[in-house]
Formats: sequence, structure tokens, C-alpha cells
Amino acid sequence: MTEPSKLDISKQKSYIEDDEENVGPTIVSNEKNEDSFEIPVEIKTSEEQYYNGEEEDYEADDESSPINIQSSVRNGFIRKVYGLLSIQLIITFGFVLLFQIPAIKKNILTNIHLAGNILICSSISFLFLFLILACCRNLSRTVPYNFIFLFAITLCEALSCSIVSACYSFEIVAVSLFLTIISTLTITFYACTTKTDFSYLRVILYIISIQLFMAGITSILLRINILYMFYTYLSTIMVGIYLVYDTQLIMGKFGLAYSVDDYIFASLEIYIDIIRLFLLILRIVAQASKKN
Repeated sequence: MTEPSKLDISKQKSYIEDDEENVGPTIVSNEKNEDSFEIPVEIKTSEEQYYNGEEEDYEADDESSPINIQSSVRNGFIRKVYGLLSIQLIITFGFVLLFQIPAIKKNILTNIHLAGNILICSSISFLFLFLILACCRNLSRTVPYNFIFLFAITLCEALSCSIVSACYSFEIVAVSLFLTIISTLTITFYACTTKTDFSYLRVILYIISIQLFMAGITSILLRINILYMFYTYLSTIMVGIYLVYDTQLIMGKFGLAYSVDDYIFASLEIYIDIIRLFLLILRIVAQASKKN
């Protein structure tokens, strides 16, 4: 019996290696031969990309990914809302300070009946325009009609706040403005940083607001000062909660959120919260100054 030659043995080994390549992946040994040399190979798969053995995290930097697009759209919506809100507050508080000029203030106080009629007309106009904008959401999303409504509502509310503020001294109005700014910034910071979800408190806030409104009417009709002050303090707390609620709807951090097309209505909601907070703080500061 003849012994197999070295050529036959090498052929058998090559057949075995070819069969192993067809069956599964090849396992490369880490042992190095003296006569062998290494060739660097780049391997890129469809799911992962490697370069020199390091994985590239390209998905996190991809600006066209759906997550980044959604966040950029929301950030643009937030900038638009607070840009409009800044213009509204500048107009409103500018009117308030303008009506503190002694000549204008004197004309308002000497013609108190005319000022009262203007206050009633501006309040009714504000309510009428706001209801139209709230009921017709398509109108609030149509340019330029949404900006026209927003500007008209802001003028009506600025006129009402200015006439009410003219009945108080400049010191009281200045302190109330300062406290309103500090309170608004603090509440907004809390709404943006807290992990508590206030976006599901709509029904509860509406119920409490109706009860507070009835308590306020009762205190005015019966002329109960203690009940009126109690109503004022509770309303201030309630408006602060409303400000947190509306801010979280704008930020979209939790379950409920404003649509990115409702920037007019969102800025109007925050604006109303801040103006209500200012008027309530104005009453509290005026009442505290009387006691002193």
C-alpha cells in the first residue's frame, strides 16, 4: 500500500477549507506565523458601520432623523410663542405705564364714568374676539387674520389693564409689575424643569375656577371683605397652576401638548394667565398698602 504524497494531502486540505467556507463564517486564528503578513480590511455592514475597529454613531448626529426633526419643529414653535408673548406684554405694560403719567391719570379719574364705559366695552370686545378665535381654530391658523385678532385682543386687554391700573398709585403698580415678572419667571422655570405632569388637570382646574368665580361674585354682592381677600389669594394660586399647565402644553414634555399650528392660541393663553396674575397681585398689594 502506497503512502499518500504531500501534493495529495494539500489538495485534501484545500477541499476541506472550501467546504467549511460554504457552511458558515470562518474563524480566524490570532496566532501569527513568521512568514505571514497582515492586510488591514474594512468591514461595513448594513446596520453598523466600522472604521478602524471603532463604531460610528452617525444616527445621533443625523439631523434628518425623525426625532431631531420633531424636536426642531417643537423648538421653533416655542420660540414663536414666546416671541409673540413678549410683544404682547411689552404693548400691555407699556400702556399701563403710559396711563401712570399724571396728566393722563388725572383725565381718567376726573372722567370716571367715561373710563368705566370704555372699560366695559374693551372687556366685552376682548371676550367676543377671544371666543371667535377659540371656536374657529382654522381662523387662528390662517395668516394674517390670526395676527389681526391677536393684535386686537392685546389692545383690548391693554386698555382694560391700563384703566384699572390708573386707579392705583405708581408705587403700587410698579411693585405689582415687579412681583408679576418674578412670579412668571419662577413658575415658568418650575414648569420646564419639574417631572410632575400637570397637563391632565384640565377638568379639575375648570371646576375649581368655576367655584372660585362664584365665591368672588358672592363676596362682591354681599360685600364681605374677608371672603373677597380669600378669593383673591386662592385665585392667585389657581392662576399660577394654570400658568404651569399652559407652559407644559407648549413645551410638549408630557402626554398632552399644543399643536405646532396653534402658536397664536398658545401665546394668547399664556398672555391671559400673566395678565390675570398681574391684576390679582395688584389687588393684594393695594390691600396690603391700605393696612399699612
